[in-house]
Amino acid sequence: MTVIINKNGYVFLECISLNEHELKNYSPLAGSYALARFNGKFLICFNTLRKQWEIPAGGRNESETAKECAIRELFEETGQAVKDMEFKGLLKVRKPDGTMKYNPIFYVELDNIETFNKNDETDQILFWNFIDNVGYIDEVDEAVLRWCKPVVELTKER
Repeated sequence: MTVIINKNGYVFLECISLNEHELKNYSPLAGSYALARFNGKFLICFNTLRKQWEIPAGGRNESETAKECAIRELFEETGQAVKDMEFKGLLKVRKPDGTMKYNPIFYVELDNIETFNKNDETDQILFWNFIDNVGYIDEVDEAVLRWCKPVVELTKER
């Protein structure tokens, strides 16, 4: 098995399929991932601070739920406004200090693409097909995308 480590030293351990109400069983629960797809391609954004392509994601504000965090991060980083997202699972990573963290993963299928405006964190977005070489994509984020792709496609077939 190949070990996936990003340039910040985070080790991808697994994506866990579970029901959203089971999130309470995992700690520490970190910020949410916001996966969005349009015409079969997944939305990624270029983080100007880290100089890499990433999934829209970020930490929760004090009073918001994991889902509210995902919806907010998707909008703040990419300009894509959605009313709801579907919980898909939980990312488990080992941090450089050896501790674990868990990130809820939410998903939405976009009906249209909203106008993107550069912001403090993101200067471009694109919809990736897993084939085109777009440059450096965070390894952990790519592992999450590769895990989610068949999960989403299986769900759509039902």
